[in-house]
Amino acid sequence: MPIYSVTMDRGLVRRDSMDRHMAADAADGRNLRAQRGDVVYNMMRMWQGAVGLAHEECMVSPAYVVLSPKKQTSSGFFDQWFNARRMLYLLGAYSHGITSDRLRLYADDFARIPLHLPTLDEQQRIAAFLSEVDGKLAALAAKQAALGQFKSGLMQKLFSQEFRFTKDGGQAFPDWQEKRLGNVATFQKGKGIAKGDIAPYGATPCIRYGEIYTHYSETIRTILSRTNVPTRELTLSQSNDVIIPASGEDPLAMARACCVLQEGVALGGDINVLRSQVDGVFLAYYLTHAKRIEIAKIAQGNSVVHLYSAQLKQLAISVPHPDEQLKIAKALSAMDAKIQAVTDQATKLQTFKKGLLQQMFV
Repeated sequence: MPIYSVTMDRGLVRRDSMDRHMAADAADGRNLRAQRGDVVYNMMRMWQGAVGLAHEECMVSPAYVVLSPKKQTSSGFFDQWFNARRMLYLLGAYSHGITSDRLRLYADDFARIPLHLPTLDEQQRIAAFLSEVDGKLAALAAKQAALGQFKSGLMQKLFSQEFRFTKDGGQAFPDWQEKRLGNVATFQKGKGIAKGDIAPYGATPCIRYGEIYTHYSETIRTILSRTNVPTRELTLSQSNDVIIPASGEDPLAMARACCVLQEGVALGGDINVLRSQVDGVFLAYYLTHAKRIEIAKIAQGNSVVHLYSAQLKQLAISVPHPDEQLKIAKALSAMDAKIQAVTDQATKLQTFKKGLLQQMFV
């Protein structure tokens, strides 16, 4: 029989479908058997929602607890209920441990949790409705993944020049020109904006280098933070500027570029600012994806890695005609807009489901 694992976000899933390598057969005689319709939870993470419904007969870790529904009990209802905020509070309250990372919910303690249950018919109706919502969420996740894969394939073909755009009249664009990044861009550094300098209603929009990792993608249209630091003490953006982190811990994570479309944005310290006539959106996509490995290789340092403009200037790049740059930038931006639209749909639906759980399971 297949071995399943309980995950925090996907419920009960087959081990052989997970990214990390784990044994996928029932070789360990200590494993527990779960029947279809059983609910399985991780004793150490139940209070965080580590629970899942078995959709086939399977084996699970002896570190789990297997719950089998009695008559007048819908396991699908409980699978949903265990993720409601009130229930998560109770699951945590009945768990034992000195610190949160050592909390365990043993079967005997779980059995003591008081419940007020609806009839079996209502349980089944609630479970069916919420399962339908889960199905829509799964479909959106699959669509998002498919769009992401399509975008990756498109970028590979565009930046390798396997696929080329043509002029509006159908004529071919000239060949891409081989240049050094220092030949097409000037470089400067941002100026320090401390965390304490951030003001929600500050006069000047600003970007701190850490936000490049956490909040921004290749195109920056909306600015997250603001500051009241006098503009004379700041490095202010021009439209089309491309920014790259100047320091970090992981060279590959640092190899990311963003185009700032707005003028007058304060660019914080530890940010390389590239200013050129090359379309900034194209350049941000190109550097982030086509040149990622090369940029990571020129980063210097061990525990803290630095990316200096002197090294970036020597980076060899291929530059298409300005009109082709624009077509590439528009195509990739349109793909990102589609991906973001699906992401927004999923976020709204997830919020809707959380609201339902809170109202149903009080």
